[in-house]
Order: sequence, then C-alpha cells, then structure tokens
Amino acid sequence: MTLQNFRALTQNKQNKKLLTEGVCVADRKTEEVQALLFQIEGFYVEVFFNDLGDEVLFSRSFEDMEELEPYLQGIDLSEVL
Repeated sequence: MTLQNFRALTQNKQNKKLLTEGVCVADRKTEEVQALLFQIEGFYVEVFFNDLGDEVLFSRSFEDMEELEPYLQGIDLSEVL
C-alpha cells in the first residue's frame, strides 16, 4: 500500500489498517498532546491524543524522514557511542 492509497481510504478504514498492519515505533508527549508514531510499509502515521490520552484529536500520514525529527531527539545514544 502506498501513502496515496492509504490517504484515499475512509477514516474508519485507515484506523483499521493502522491497527491491523501498523507497528507502533515511537511516542512523544508535550503539555498539550500525546502522539503515537506508527509505521505501515514505507510510510508513517502519527496519531495525536489529548493530554489525558483518552481522545484522538487528529492524525497525519507522511513519508518524509525529516518529519521523524521530534522522535529522534528523544533517543539517548550515549550508551551506544
């Protein structure tokens, strides 16, 4: 499935695809929102929740690796180097 195919799905079908084929690879939290990052084949889907984590606010899908920067900043590589 391509990113364009995924975006063409209805929201319900996107959610089902995300839950059945997506792999949660990272998470992050700010004062206002929590986010989970899923990978599906060659693209990513970011799902944003309210600060309590009990309501989905929105999601966005992307292929650009630069969009992963907020997640990469949270990885501690000090023990690897």
